[in-house]
Amino acid sequence: MVGLRSRNRGSGRSGIVRIRKGGRMYRIPVENGIVPDWALAQRFQEVGTVDDLDGDSSVVLPANCTPEELIDWWVDPSSCDVKGVDTRDSKIYDVSGVPESKRHAQRRMAVIADPEEAMRIRRILSENFTREELEMMASNGSIVIRTVPDCGDATGCYFRRQDGVEIPLIVLEQGTTPDGVVHEMVHHLRAVDQTRDGVLRTSFPSDRTGRLNEGVFRRLSRKQRNAIVEQEERATVAETVARTGIDPCQSGYYDGVQNMDPRTAYVQDKYIVTGRDPEDTAPCQLPRLKGQAAKNAVTNGYEYMNVARARILNRNVKKR
Repeated sequence: MVGLRSRNRGSGRSGIVRIRKGGRMYRIPVENGIVPDWALAQRFQEVGTVDDLDGDSSVVLPANCTPEELIDWWVDPSSCDVKGVDTRDSKIYDVSGVPESKRHAQRRMAVIADPEEAMRIRRILSENFTREELEMMASNGSIVIRTVPDCGDATGCYFRRQDGVEIPLIVLEQGTTPDGVVHEMVHHLRAVDQTRDGVLRTSFPSDRTGRLNEGVFRRLSRKQRNAIVEQEERATVAETVARTGIDPCQSGYYDGVQNMDPRTAYVQDKYIVTGRDPEDTAPCQLPRLKGQAAKNAVTNGYEYMNVARARILNRNVKKR
């Protein structure tokens, strides 16, 4: 049943709870004493199987459980189900509004938001990425996307695979524009697509699964780490501009383009990356590129784009 509560809900614990089971120590995230849905989705994608979504187990745990109550599921999600996570009626894996050709990939992506917002996010993914790109993003455990009321100065954040993050996580501010959604997904695609190189590949030192090489990254100087972050954001913005239509709220990173109005810099970049002439094409008619066309556009146009020289870290990014 929807809305069931754990007996121990509200114990006040937040952070990581360690539980030993079968000779192994498990680290389970908790918020206000319960395991949050985003952590359950990450664990399901790490060790579970998407086929489990096709039916319900004989044992279905209620939503909002404590770590102690769901430790058997945490160890082996096939041993039982958690209501709303890996049950047949799970909304976070609902792809009923997704085009048939792109359901296979999106079925492996969790979107944790209210149903209308979740469908909007999935629609944005379908419109701005090819089936092959979505399949690439859904590989190796895929990704979890969740929305929150407020992301602070930004509209979203990408937590790449690293120690403590086995399944990448995207956090989006509720209602963020397509530009904001696509931006975070481009970060993920840059990390996991092994066919990419140069400006198209993540700037962070990573292995073939997109996992951050923290040893290498930590040994770099602060200046070198900052340069990696700046390059990653600039290139991600460039590809996002290629993929999305003219957005009513351009990325706040355009505030870092010196001696230019941010909106003007953004619109100019849209013309540059799509190879269109302002005299021939109105801004609202500029194309959205996907797949190889998007990659070629960034490879060929990046060095001429305004965002390629934006200053990223010496100022606060303004949320738009």
